[in-house]
Amino acid sequence: MDRSAWIAGELAEWPTKTVMAQILQQAGLRVHVGEYSVQIDVGEGADFSFEEYGGDPGDPVICADADTAENLMGAAKIVSDVLANAKLRHRFEIYDHRPDMAGYLHYDWPPNHE
Repeated sequence: MDRSAWIAGELAEWPTKTVMAQILQQAGLRVHVGEYSVQIDVGEGADFSFEEYGGDPGDPVICADADTAENLMGAAKIVSDVLANAKLRHRFEIYDHRPDMAGYLHYDWPPNHE
């Protein structure tokens, strides 16, 4: 199924996969930890995960999509709030089908940082 909304984002520093799963679980989220991923059950009609954990020397990537930008914004806000409470600097850009930026969430992200 081709979803209409997706996310682009990053964390300034990534915790280990185990620590990330613990942070999310302690906030009450249901997670599934795979060999190279942490999948998060956020509802909102969205799929949200951190992928490529430990697969190569690069940082993990944020993978999230939904049928609508509104659904994805709701899911991303849940995850962003958890990351902010854990003091993990991050930013999420939510794009719609046009593709225009439909939303932006962040914690302690410098305004001019790209």
